[in-house]
Amino acid sequence: MFKYIDKIYTFLVVYETKSFSKASKILQISQPAVTQKIKQLEEFIGAKLIERKKNGIILTSKGKYFLEIALNLKECVDKVSNRIKYFKEKSIPFIIGASSTVGNYILPNYIPYLTTLINKDINLIVKNNSQLIELLENNEIDLAFTTLKMNNQNIEYIEWKKDNIVFFSNKPLPSTIEFEDLLKYEFICREDGSVLKNEISKILKKHDKDCSNFNITSYVDNATALKFTILNAHKQYVSIISYNAIKNEVESGQLFITKIKNINLYRNIYIATQKDKKIDIINNIIQYLTLTKESK
Repeated sequence: MFKYIDKIYTFLVVYETKSFSKASKILQISQPAVTQKIKQLEEFIGAKLIERKKNGIILTSKGKYFLEIALNLKECVDKVSNRIKYFKEKSIPFIIGASSTVGNYILPNYIPYLTTLINKDINLIVKNNSQLIELLENNEIDLAFTTLKMNNQNIEYIEWKKDNIVFFSNKPLPSTIEFEDLLKYEFICREDGSVLKNEISKILKKHDKDCSNFNITSYVDNATALKFTILNAHKQYVSIISYNAIKNEVESGQLFITKIKNINLYRNIYIATQKDKKIDIINNIIQYLTLTKESK
């Protein structure tokens, strides 16, 4: 029966337009193709359904009876179509992947707006940059937010916003500080290989400064652990982190920040997409985020 649905639809269009030629224009197929579909349907039904007249077409008695069946079928198909549309637009969540700082401290502020924008539930997963690009390529996530541009010809990166990096401590610090004065503090830092640590090292080297001169006493492997390690320390420690990760604690007076004089520390946050997967939902999200990148 399913293979005759298009022929039944052709029958309904011919009936509604009262013309094979008008039906062919609506269906965007040739008039002989319309005739062939009606013929195939009549052979399947085993009865003549339509008769051509000089002033159009008329339904035979069998055709009138079949019309009621066809309209009932159309109603069922419309209901299924609506359910499929809902399934596509709502029930399957849109999956966003993000690096640690972005996923834990920046994107949560945007998720409620994005959910309303695309009328879909959004799942947010946090992975490192290389894992995110692999998931994006394998269609396991729909969009990625990274702090590093990977060398991949299938991925397009759009610069979204800048992530300000600060030196912070559990004890007060001067609002600005000379690099050399930081050397007197004990540091707890991210592990070797950390994207943030590598980015900061590159920036400082441009100013003839070397991170290896810091008095590092221990390492942690993520921004959240770093924040709480220093927050709960009994003595003063200093480290480097995205301001977004400690904004609430700074505003509440639990943590304190400083900046090196004449050196701006920041890294870019990118929206990563597959080059051949710019569907409307993704375009809408990108447009919204690029218009609101300085807010929240």
